[in-house]
Amino acid sequence: MSKLPNEDLETFLRQQDSADLVAVLLELANDHEAIRERLARMQLADQPHELAAGFKKTLSGWKRSTRFYGYREADGFGRMLEGWLDQVARELLPKDAAAALALFEAFIKADAKWFERADDSDGVVGSAVREACRHWLTAAAQCDAPREGWAVRLLKLYEADDYGAREELLSRAHLLLDEPAQRGLVARLELQLSEALEAASDDDGLPTAVFSLSGALSLLSESLRDPDVKVRATLQYSPEPNPLQRESFVRAYLEADRPADALPWLQDSWEHLEGTREDLLAEALERLGRFDESSPIRQRRFERTLSDHHFKRWLQPLAEPARAKAAAHARQLALDHDDLTAAVALLLQLDDADAAEARLIAEPDRIDGNDYSRLIEVVRALRDHDCARGETAVYRALVKAVLERANSRAYGHAARYWSRLREIANGGRGLLPLPSHEDFEAQIRARHGRKSSFWAQVEGKLR
Repeated sequence: MSKLPNEDLETFLRQQDSADLVAVLLELANDHEAIRERLARMQLADQPHELAAGFKKTLSGWKRSTRFYGYREADGFGRMLEGWLDQVARELLPKDAAAALALFEAFIKADAKWFERADDSDGVVGSAVREACRHWLTAAAQCDAPREGWAVRLLKLYEADDYGAREELLSRAHLLLDEPAQRGLVARLELQLSEALEAASDDDGLPTAVFSLSGALSLLSESLRDPDVKVRATLQYSPEPNPLQRESFVRAYLEADRPADALPWLQDSWEHLEGTREDLLAEALERLGRFDESSPIRQRRFERTLSDHHFKRWLQPLAEPARAKAAAHARQLALDHDDLTAAVALLLQLDDADAAEARLIAEPDRIDGNDYSRLIEVVRALRDHDCARGETAVYRALVKAVLERANSRAYGHAARYWSRLREIANGGRGLLPLPSHEDFEAQIRARHGRKSSFWAQVEGKLR
């Protein structure tokens, strides 16, 4: 049965008799515990204290449990945690914000339990804790402020983070605190950072408090959309910022739509990150409308790599006559460039499939079959352009690379490539100057004839 779109289903349900819907819900409740529990909570909609007690009971049970969720089970564990958070936000928060806040805070404070009970390689537990932080901020905004104020309570909750998953308490502090309150928190942390630096010994290096305080200030700068806070915090302990720090400054200024303030950090070399610096410099100049300065940078980046991405960024602001000239220049580069795969990909992008195929069949031994990700895109484009010889050259390189590495896990892919090679050969298309399929097969069998697993898969594809 085909699945109805949600809006069609909603329209359908609203048209049904209420007695029929009650019967369906009772039937589903008998078979599905989640539905039964949801209906039980609906009965408590006007009794928020009882509803909160039910949520607290579930949370307490999880905290007492010692079951460990391995890698394959961790995703389900994370969905269970997030489902509980969503239920509290949807069902309890509108009725009793203070009770919901207490539950969210209890969940956050128990984060060690969640991390210790699961293999969080995919970050599902961290995702649940971050969601809890967002819910906490939203719920707190609907409650009366505590005696010490929300900023103090928020900071205490953040500072007790041992797993690095509570960052959103500060990066989204604007959900709870107005700008003056956030600025007050910034001033407090900047004072603590100054004191930590003054107390530091030259012999022992910087204390960890310096980095944790600087990190907190960087998160608040995101909430305030004020990169100056981040820059000040970093410069206090690193007056000559390294390329990674400069990159973070630039990205923050661009995110805040302040490209002019990004420029001072883009003037000197970033050493091994020089390509990144040039990209960001071009972006900042373009945002300022300085295309005459950004265009040569974009062109240099393209000429070094023949990247389709850099080519498009170079072309984008150019007028039509300049675009045609740039495309002609790009084509000539592709005809001469040493990176064969990049050159062919560019020629295909320029809709010059004949030239792309010509380069491949002229130098088939230079095709790097290990460059799988780029070659797969190239071979698909060649097939779209009906370039059978070019397609053959690429598939042969891919097959040889798999067999040379004796990568048995990739034999299935290689067998599919072989099937396509046989299909092209049987189509009666001439392959010259490439060897015939029979000669290629003889060569491969002579060198890799003992790889029985591969040949068995080939025969399976040919049946």
